[in-house]
This record gives sequence, C-alpha cells and structure tokens, in this order.
Amino acid sequence: MKQTENYEQLLNRFTKRTAQLTAAQSELQEDTEEWSKLSDQLHYLRGCKETIEYLMTGKLPNDGNHDGMKHHRPRPGKRLGALD
Repeated sequence: MKQTENYEQLLNRFTKRTAQLTAAQSELQEDTEEWSKLSDQLHYLRGCKETIEYLMTGKLPNDGNHDGMKHHRPRPGKRLGALD
C-alpha cells in the first residue's frame, strides 16, 4: 500500500488488475504454466480485495471458511501482522 492510497483506491486498483489478468488468462489454454501462473495471481488478488473489503466494512469473505461468523468492524489499530 502506498502512503497516499486509501482503501477505495486500493480496491479500484485490485479490481482493474483482476480484469486485466482475467482477460489475459482467457486467451491461454488451460493447464499451461502461464495459465497456472495467472490463476495463482488471480487467487492472490481476490484475497487482497477481500481483505480491503473487510477493513472497509467488516464483511467477512463468503469462502466457506467463515460460515456462521457474524460480520463485524475490525478493531482500529489492531495489527494484522501480529498474527504471524
């Protein structure tokens, strides 16, 4: 994250990059090394977008891992890196 970027700008940047990679991937044959590489990048970007959406709204991802958990606001100042 650049010092001057806010969550909306990051979300826009990730959305734009996801569209670019999706278009590039659709032109490739499945199960090639380059297709697989783009697939990994798309998966990573989806995670980035979900993280930003969570930080903005408290909405948890709908990925099956968070079923039954209530949406909530993240605690301000809570360092995510502290979980490592």
